[in-house]
Amino acid sequence: MAYQLLTDEILLKLLKASDEEAFKEIYLRYWRPLFMTAYNKVHVKEVAEELVQNIFLGLWEKRFTSNIEHLNAYLNTAVKYQVLNYIKSCIIKERYSHVVVKGRADMMEEDSDSTLIMHELSSAINNAINQLPEKSRVIFRLSRLENRSIKEIAQLLSVSEKVVEYHITKSLKTLRVELKDFIVVELILLNIQHFH
Repeated sequence: MAYQLLTDEILLKLLKASDEEAFKEIYLRYWRPLFMTAYNKVHVKEVAEELVQNIFLGLWEKRFTSNIEHLNAYLNTAVKYQVLNYIKSCIIKERYSHVVVKGRADMMEEDSDSTLIMHELSSAINNAINQLPEKSRVIFRLSRLENRSIKEIAQLLSVSEKVVEYHITKSLKTLRVELKDFIVVELILLNIQHFH
């Protein structure tokens, strides 16, 4: 079947039937315009890629329950929500880090150094996660950010629990290497590891 010749409506029906080729065609058809929309708002390639990845992950996960009539409109709305949520989370993080830094300023003479270290660490963590292979990154984010169990992730991605454990272990090792220059890395990885 020549999927590239099919209409969005037919692709959506095939998607509901778990047709992976239909999903791939939707991805190929819409990935670039969605990426450009996200990139024009966030101006960071890796962030834009991640936001778009989240949209397609959600589309696949909700293929049985979603009631999409117009795919193009749905995806354009989804990318706007992804961007808005990202901006909101950045504002919250900034406010939180400001409170933390302000609290520490009482104990530290040079809070600007502390802010810089926090910023560098946050950036290093994001970069390290973005450097993970795609499957490891998806599994790691489901585990760390969505607090999903190994069993849930295995069912969600149709893989064995051993595969999920392997990717989480591999991700943690990679992060440990990538973040070796930071003194607090062990503490961070211990916090992350409790999801393992």
